[in-house]
Amino acid sequence: MVIVLLAGCGTPSNLDGQEQLAFARACASLVERNLSDNKPPRTAQLGSDDLNLDDPSSFYSVLGRIRGPATFNLHDPKHNADTARQPLDDCSPKPRITPSVSTTTTTTVPGS
Repeated sequence: MVIVLLAGCGTPSNLDGQEQLAFARACASLVERNLSDNKPPRTAQLGSDDLNLDDPSSFYSVLGRIRGPATFNLHDPKHNADTARQPLDDCSPKPRITPSVSTTTTTTVPGS
């Protein structure tokens, strides 16, 4: 009887994967909510990657690649000091950086 009770106290083998998937979904939700209230074009940068919510298949493909479950390996020693919410700090998109367009104006003086 004691052996059966102790066997039930172990951590389920798939808990880490479920935890990572939950963080990935929370991250996607935060990014999507951040962009969804914007007027089109609903674009942003997350890290060095561009996101475009107006192209959903591309948006979720890029987001899954850069913030998928593998990103949230909370048992990695570099995360030992993280607080509960800290893994989601990297889920805040920034406004998309657009290259500045430089224009040159030439002024012609009459009679020169």
